[in-house]
Amino acid sequence: MAKRYDRKRRLLKTGESERPDGYYQYRYTDRKGKRHTLTALTLEELRQREEEVVRDKADGIRAEARNVTLDDMFELWCRLKRGLKGNTFQNYCYMYKTFVSPDIGKIRINTLKRSDIKAFYNSLIDERNLKIATVDNIHTVLHQVLTVAVEDGYMRTNISDNLLKELKQSHNMGSGRRRALTVPEQELFLDFLGREDTQYHHWHSIFMVMVYTGMRVGEITG
Repeated sequence: MAKRYDRKRRLLKTGESERPDGYYQYRYTDRKGKRHTLTALTLEELRQREEEVVRDKADGIRAEARNVTLDDMFELWCRLKRGLKGNTFQNYCYMYKTFVSPDIGKIRINTLKRSDIKAFYNSLIDERNLKIATVDNIHTVLHQVLTVAVEDGYMRTNISDNLLKELKQSHNMGSGRRRALTVPEQELFLDFLGREDTQYHHWHSIFMVMVYTGMRVGEITG
C-alpha cells in the first residue's frame, strides 16, 4: 500500500486521510463490521480521538456509545427490567422522567462524568429542596440504568457507585442511631394513649400489640 502524506508532509496512518476542506478523518470498522468515521480539524486532535477508539475497542466498549444518551439507556433499562412490582416500576419511571431526564438525560454516555451526577444530586437538595429519601429513590433508578450501560458495553464502570453515601456525608445527613423506648417510657406512652379523653385513644390497641409483640408497622397493618 502506498504511503500517504498530508499537506504538511506528515505521514498518515492506515485509515487516516486529509479532506480537500482541510479537515482530517479516520475510518474504522467496529466488531460488528459497521463502518465509522471520525472527523477533526487537526491531525493531533484526530489522533487523540483515534486513541480513544483503540482503548474502547480493547475494553469492549461499543462504538455507538458515542451517540447514545442517558435517556437512551433509560429506554433500554425499561425494556430489560424484570421482577419489579408495577407500582415500583412506575415510581422509578416517574422519578427518572421528572428529575433526571430534564437535567442530564441528553448527555451522551461516553461524556457523562461522576462530577455531573454529583452536581445533579447537589442541585436536587440545595436548589429544589428535595428530601434525601426522594434523592435516594432517584439514585436507585439512575444507578440501575448505569449498571445496564456497563453490562451492555456502553461504559467501563458505574460512575454513580457510592455517590449517594458521599452526598449524605457532605450534607451531614448520616442517619443517627435509633434508640428504643425504655420500659417506663413505654408505659407512659401507653397510659397516654389509653386515656379516653385523648384524640389518639383509638391507637391504643395497635400500639399495645406492637410494644408487647415487637411486630412492625407493616406486619400490623397487613
